[in-house]
Amino acid sequence: MAGRGVRALAAALLAAAWLLPAHAAHAQGGDAGWYTQVDNDVFFHTDRWYTSGVRIARVVPRGDRELEIGLLQEIYTPEAKFHDPIDRPTAARLLATIASHDRRERDWTTRELELGVTGPAALGRQAQEFIHRFVPAPQEDWSHQRPNRVDAQFAWVRSHDFQGDPGALRHVYAHYGVVAGNQVAFAHAGLELRFGRGAALALSTPALRFAATPPLARGDGSWSAWLGASARAVAVNHLLDFAPGVDVAPVRRKPTVARFVGGVAWAGELATVTFALAQDTREFAGQRRPQSFGSVTLLVPF
Repeated sequence: MAGRGVRALAAALLAAAWLLPAHAAHAQGGDAGWYTQVDNDVFFHTDRWYTSGVRIARVVPRGDRELEIGLLQEIYTPEAKFHDPIDRPTAARLLATIASHDRRERDWTTRELELGVTGPAALGRQAQEFIHRFVPAPQEDWSHQRPNRVDAQFAWVRSHDFQGDPGALRHVYAHYGVVAGNQVAFAHAGLELRFGRGAALALSTPALRFAATPPLARGDGSWSAWLGASARAVAVNHLLDFAPGVDVAPVRRKPTVARFVGGVAWAGELATVTFALAQDTREFAGQRRPQSFGSVTLLVPF
């Protein structure tokens, strides 16, 4: 029943996102748009740990802010090629999201509320099996994931540009914030060095903000490239918990995790695209090596 309720809520939110009136956005001088964010470790020919993240959302300017409504699914798996012993349980999250973006001249603050489910109702196994029809990978055992549980969290993040001259070709950004939820909770902070020109200099990657990050920028054909690093202090991560009764030693999470990111962005008239490669240090004891994944975000205004 929990899974049906969450999927119904997600469908209602996406319907509401579609119905957000575009004329209101144009009246404020901005453009409404749909965007999708895809994280996947297929960029590194692996299928393990944080293996997939997909966000679909609609963003509409409202006064001096942007309102976003969307749907997010994340999938976590053990390292399929090394099943003895299993290093972590399979886990999936399906979340309906609503976010507010407050963008000022040198600051960008995002507040996001997410509500959904973690467990079989999050459809992690079904999504993975569908993708593996096209991208072959070892079979995963989903019997170790926990039963359905409510997954609720609030994310707050601020991005600050230290460069006072908007015409400069190099900008330094600081990203810091918190994710507070009943399944996952952590605080994070990081720095980003970005090179480029035009509107693309104002873009950011979700890999450094840990929250909804639409690649909104006026299409002027500009580009940028960046390098960044962040650290997070982890207080809660129940996605590492096995189902009750599973005869496997509990997973011990690492209290701190670092992330290193590099990427490029392009802001065109018809679309805005960002691409990043990220590497996380080990998140739990027994993790064989650091985690690597790629992240692509595409926005189409309409």
